[in-house]
Amino acid sequence: MPVSTSLSDEDLMLRVQADDLDQLTPLFERYHGPLFGFLTRLNHGDQEIGQDLTQNVFLRVLKYRASFRAGLRFRTWLYQLARHVHADHWQQRRPAPTDLHDLEHTTAHGRAAQAHLTATDCAQSVQEALALLPPAQREILDLHRFQGFDYAEIGQMLGCSEGAARVKAHRALEALRTLYFR
Repeated sequence: MPVSTSLSDEDLMLRVQADDLDQLTPLFERYHGPLFGFLTRLNHGDQEIGQDLTQNVFLRVLKYRASFRAGLRFRTWLYQLARHVHADHWQQRRPAPTDLHDLEHTTAHGRAAQAHLTATDCAQSVQEALALLPPAQREILDLHRFQGFDYAEIGQMLGCSEGAARVKAHRALEALRTLYFR
């Protein structure tokens, strides 16, 4: 069947699910850029990691295509896969601190990074402040502010209610304000 760019994301994914793998092409074209940006920002601007993880997301789309269900928004399902790819990446690479000295060094490094923020370039300062947020807070701000997800979609991805997602986003924004205006 020919590739159709006029179909909705959900219809294309249902065709991919039915083994019409050519239909993944328009989905890739639509979402490669936004996913790359999302994953790069989650990884402190590391474009190489962002690119690798973006490719892994699309590999998982193929691998787990049977888990997509009619009635789901493709974009929400896709970003849920991206969140899992990101978490898996860091879980495999993050060694657990071995002693109290390691924990103190990590905390001291975080404080030093916070103290290093400058107001010379507003956009750079915001990016630095975002990088200091815990990954969960950085992720929810990115999903809402940069990727355009509403709180109901974010709640679905995080496994919580829309209201809880709204509260988490508010807390993340407050934490960002605290870091930015230090």
